[in-house]
Amino acid sequence: MKFCANLSFMFTEHEDLLDRYKEAASAGFKGVECAFPYDIAKEVLAATKDKHGLEQVLLNAEPGENLGHGGRKGEEEKFMASLTKSLEYCSALGTRKLHIMAGKKIEGVGEEEATQIFLANLQRAIPLLEKAGVVGLIEPINPWSVPGYNMDSFTAGLHIVRTLNHPNIRLQLDMFHLQQLEGNLTRNMEKYLPYVGHIQIAQVPARGEPNTPGEIDYKYI
Repeated sequence: MKFCANLSFMFTEHEDLLDRYKEAASAGFKGVECAFPYDIAKEVLAATKDKHGLEQVLLNAEPGENLGHGGRKGEEEKFMASLTKSLEYCSALGTRKLHIMAGKKIEGVGEEEATQIFLANLQRAIPLLEKAGVVGLIEPINPWSVPGYNMDSFTAGLHIVRTLNHPNIRLQLDMFHLQQLEGNLTRNMEKYLPYVGHIQIAQVPARGEPNTPGEIDYKYI
């Protein structure tokens, strides 16, 4: 098991994302991940991580204005443009995992239709992911943290991964979201782990460090 620092949530006393790379290395991390670094040139990010001897384990795809385009009707071309740009960053940074986001719900588009749109978009994404050597990750997100997100169910996420049945599409399992969406962590971990490509951890409900007070006993987990 390897741990990496999520620079979107850690070392936030530094406003500049680039400074957080230095702090992660100083804290002993060998790998990092972050959500949306797209306001920084990919060459600058690559030079910074290399300077501090870090591996960029994961990125989130470029999100647009609605946390992604994956399940949003009429945004199929925006989805592909976002994917293309995100894979360029993955290539520059040597990143092999990309969280592909489903986007916020659109009024009048039901869950089933949004899921079918996401499935179709991911099917189109697979050849690009294969060529880049990147695993696309989909993540169920709880509605208290992100109201109105298209993928707020692990059942839906598992359905997509099973339907596509491809090694370049996997679940991203964030224990912070799993606890709030389903609980029953031990049995649900056993259920979902065969389909998981990346795990994230944080305490519930405040999303603090795992060893802070909260609902999850991480020593047991």
